[in-house]
Amino acid sequence: MMLLKLAWLNIWRNKRRTFITTTSVFFAVLLAVTTRSMTDGVYENMIHNIVSFSSGYLQIHQNGYWDEQSIDNSFEVDDQLYQELLKNPKVTHIMPRLETFALASYSEKTKGVLILGIDPTKEKEVNNLHEKIIEGQYIETVNDNAVVLGEGLASQLKLRVNDTLVLLGQGYHASSAAAKFKVKGIIKLGSPDLNNRVIYMPIKRAQYMHGAENRLTAISIMLDKTTNLEKLKASVQVVLDAEMYEVMTWKEMLPEMDQFIEADSTGHYIIIGILYFLISFGLFGTLMMMIFERKHELGILIAIGMKKHLLALILMLESIMIALIGCFAGILGGMLVVNWFVKHPVHFTGELKDIYENYGIESIIYFSSSENIFIVQTLIVLLLSILLAFYPGFVVMKLRPVEAINS
Repeated sequence: MMLLKLAWLNIWRNKRRTFITTTSVFFAVLLAVTTRSMTDGVYENMIHNIVSFSSGYLQIHQNGYWDEQSIDNSFEVDDQLYQELLKNPKVTHIMPRLETFALASYSEKTKGVLILGIDPTKEKEVNNLHEKIIEGQYIETVNDNAVVLGEGLASQLKLRVNDTLVLLGQGYHASSAAAKFKVKGIIKLGSPDLNNRVIYMPIKRAQYMHGAENRLTAISIMLDKTTNLEKLKASVQVVLDAEMYEVMTWKEMLPEMDQFIEADSTGHYIIIGILYFLISFGLFGTLMMMIFERKHELGILIAIGMKKHLLALILMLESIMIALIGCFAGILGGMLVVNWFVKHPVHFTGELKDIYENYGIESIIYFSSSENIFIVQTLIVLLLSILLAFYPGFVVMKLRPVEAINS
């Protein structure tokens, strides 16, 4: 206890030196937290944008559907299942979907398309589809007898708003599925693949067209971005009939995207590693300065009988205390900076915005406010600081009093 008190008093004897060392730790934590928050935020937003338009974070479908994605492997709507799923606080939205394929025809043009029967209100809440309409209007109700087309598909078929589109496909249990729909709107999506082949249709109309009244091919579940997928998947499976339903995560349904993110993360880990390397050198430099300035004082203390191992311990405690103060300040600063960018994400403008959008990437950099970022990055910087704190102790153990006093 005496050594702790002595170390605490020592760090405030030279406020300038303490301020410089603490500031270096502060900026190390702030930089590490901000960098990791930005990279995690970009990945979280990329995942959210893709899964909200396609699979959802989790998807419930009938056993066998994923291997043979046919409307024959659909299941009946179960309102009780919805209620059970929404009881989970991590579930933010449930989106019923009827997904199938058909031939779309207008004038002399014909093309294979993906039909997504959706609940317009629920999709609007999750995907803001109404904001992506570039011509015409968004479908408003589940009974609206109209469709919304991707911009690329509309261009290929040479369709405009209020034109009539003919759809021909296979319905439930091999029945014929054919209908005509008015094109109510044209939508521009971030994914070029979806843009060139998707048709959004009110789910009631999709069910009627395919002779699949009250049936769905999947229930897409949207979650908080930072939710533990595997843990939630296990909790959802508990409320399902395992013989009838299957639950899959987006990682299982979109393995290519998961592998891309894993590969891209490797590059970011290298950058973070270089950052930690620079941080370590900065901390090491401040500790060297601290020892050099106190060399004369340390020599006198050893000369009058102070045990080297006790002096080394005191210096280590001083370094650790300064690191703790810097880390605590870095956490507070990091929270302020990250919360600001979470509320005010970085928007690209001009040519950079056009380049991003041409590649189907949202021209916004989001930040993540996950508490794990603050905990992990702070612990890493603190660990580096503690390891470097052994250096002053090592110097003291090798110190020769006469040389130190005369230096």
